[in-house]
Amino acid sequence: MTERLSGTAGAIGANQAACEAAINEILGEGTDAKTITRTRQVFGEELAEILVSVAALQPKARRKLGVPADHHVWWVTEKSLQQATAWQVARLKSCWFGNRDVFDLCCGAGGDAVHLARRGIVIAVDSDDLMTAMAAANLANAASDVNQVRARCADATTIEIPPDSAVHIDPDRRGGGRRSSRVVNYQPAWDQVQRIAHASRSSLVKLAPAAQIEPEDSEDAHRCWISLSGSVREQSVMRGETVAEAKLAIGTRSAVSLSADSSESWFAPPGSEIDSANAKIATQPKEILIDPDAAIRAAGLTETFACRYRCELLGSPAGFLTADQFDQFDQFEQFKRADDPSTMAVIGRVFWTGSCDDRKLRRELRSRDCFPAVVKVRGTDHDPSTLVRRYRKCGQRPVTLWITRPGDRVVAALTQ
Repeated sequence: MTERLSGTAGAIGANQAACEAAINEILGEGTDAKTITRTRQVFGEELAEILVSVAALQPKARRKLGVPADHHVWWVTEKSLQQATAWQVARLKSCWFGNRDVFDLCCGAGGDAVHLARRGIVIAVDSDDLMTAMAAANLANAASDVNQVRARCADATTIEIPPDSAVHIDPDRRGGGRRSSRVVNYQPAWDQVQRIAHASRSSLVKLAPAAQIEPEDSEDAHRCWISLSGSVREQSVMRGETVAEAKLAIGTRSAVSLSADSSESWFAPPGSEIDSANAKIATQPKEILIDPDAAIRAAGLTETFACRYRCELLGSPAGFLTADQFDQFDQFEQFKRADDPSTMAVIGRVFWTGSCDDRKLRRELRSRDCFPAVVKVRGTDHDPSTLVRRYRKCGQRPVTLWITRPGDRVVAALTQ
């Protein structure tokens, strides 16, 4: 259900089935001149341009948002797709809202709203009429009950939100046209976002992974960093009942790693463990090397992670971790093979360590009939993809090459 929109945005809602049929026709036949001309004749120049763009974006949209049901499409623009939440992340967050009605403010094309609608009533709000129309179309395609969803074109700061409803808000991080991790550049303004979040009994604010907020802004919140297949996607600042639904604690931080199939691994230490973390420093790699998940690093939990699993920091919290005993990790399910992105850390047993000098490293690889299928770098400007190509012909056995600077010199290590 959508409030009345005018112009091109209104035409999408009024002719959604016909528009999607045209998009699927473009997908099937390609953007040849005949198809484009016919689309323009039927829908007009402006709407036809949108339909062609939506068709071109479908492969990217399906990779990020999932495969839509039946013959539906994802209504997106290039910008809204870049800003949209990946389906694995959106599905995880939707579980934290229980069965409350949720106002999804600054909803964009509705990537989060679609998953929120699958567990209850959602009201998607955006100040851009085209985004509102696209969110409404995506919600209509995804919702099993159209009475569960509504879309409104309005300023998020003017919406009256019932006290028993929850809020998900994704402020625009591209104020002035450039992406920013500074909350002072967000739209709506950060103080308005805070006001909305504090007024709700259950709220979640989506921030950039690198966004910094004042300590007082998180005293009554939980901050969770979410990675997908090894890349940090967002920081969620949760308050009220969302924290309880996620079984987390106020005033602490956590990290969750999602795999492509949406399976999850968590690192959510209590606040006392975070505050007391004081890991030892190592200057050389030991029996094993560990690279914590990017979400752990973004959350500032590397040292806490090292202390829990009796590791040492190789130089500093920005470097790799190292430990003497490989067997100590056998009991932890999250420590799996290095090519499994659903783990909370990648580990490797060291069989050689030495100088990162190119000739010495090449000689060592050849003598062992090895090549680095994976290169992990911390603290230097080495380019992993360049090194993979450079040493590919050194041998037949794939290994992992680790390069770091724990002190004054650069050190290399090879792991199985």
